[in-house]
Amino acid sequence: MNIKLSFLITALLFACYVKAQNTITVDNSVGANAQYSDLQSAISAASNGDIIYVHASEINYGDITIDKSLSLIGFSHGDTDKKTLIDEITLLDNASNTRISGFFITNDLNANNNTVELNNIIIENNFFEDGIIYSGDAYAGINQMIIRGNILYGIATSTSIWSNFKNTIISNNIIRRWIYIKFHESVTIKNNIFLGRYYPVNQDSITGDLEVQNCIFYESSSSLVNIDSSGVLYQNCLTYNIGSGSYNTINGTNNLNNQNPNFVSADDASYDSTDDYNLQAGSPAIGNGVGGVDIGIYDGSAFTFNNFGYTNGIPTVKITDITDRIAPGANLSVTISTNAN
Repeated sequence: MNIKLSFLITALLFACYVKAQNTITVDNSVGANAQYSDLQSAISAASNGDIIYVHASEINYGDITIDKSLSLIGFSHGDTDKKTLIDEITLLDNASNTRISGFFITNDLNANNNTVELNNIIIENNFFEDGIIYSGDAYAGINQMIIRGNILYGIATSTSIWSNFKNTIISNNIIRRWIYIKFHESVTIKNNIFLGRYYPVNQDSITGDLEVQNCIFYESSSSLVNIDSSGVLYQNCLTYNIGSGSYNTINGTNNLNNQNPNFVSADDASYDSTDDYNLQAGSPAIGNGVGGVDIGIYDGSAFTFNNFGYTNGIPTVKITDITDRIAPGANLSVTISTNAN
């Protein structure tokens, strides 16, 4: 008995939140009954301002291009039972005012084909497996972007491809690679966790410093880790090597060098969805960020990081138990759990 009850209930609850726009449902699972089975077809049929709810599936939705203002909402990137997988996302001209949330992205998200500057892009609650977010210097780039709550592989590919982002906030992410920043004067990097020996790089350091605030740098090695980079100043950041090595004393002010943040659980410097990066009582990171907030991804802001990539503000519904077989005319027993996120 294959019942799509969780999807139907979630879609109905989601619709309550988005009355002002058209809501389009997509599910490529075998036997699904959504409006579309192909995500790119749904995008092509959508109008500016529409919201596309993309159901979890074992089948990857493949490559997509976005050329209009849309909200794409996946179920989760890290739920043990359900994930919404996309291979690659390309933002084209006219993709301003786009939001992408709740996806496991097996390649990358890029804006390296837009000839017109994009505005107001939100990238949140996604997992980037092998890819990155980038916009080469030869392209129009993005103005006013929020990158938050993601598990990022990094930003930009190398020093030869700069992240052409202006007025951008990069916060509350777990970052597993370098991030290359060109417009340091208008990019805010705060309350992230960098895993491994990675750090932000100021691509245009001769014009000023890139300020990095309230971030935790966490490595597990037997050697000294140097995260200083030309034109990067750290403010109220914390470093800790869980191995026998240490970090260099980083440039900047009010930093906590080589102090254990006392995560609830994080055994090494590789990301695992079962790790808990909340701070235990007595952590030196509590209250020691700029403005008195906590250092790390849980800073007490309205946005809350979650390990599974559920979209904030959208309720999730899961069937935790269901009768596998019933007699004709008998009642079907279903146990449902909900989370308001």
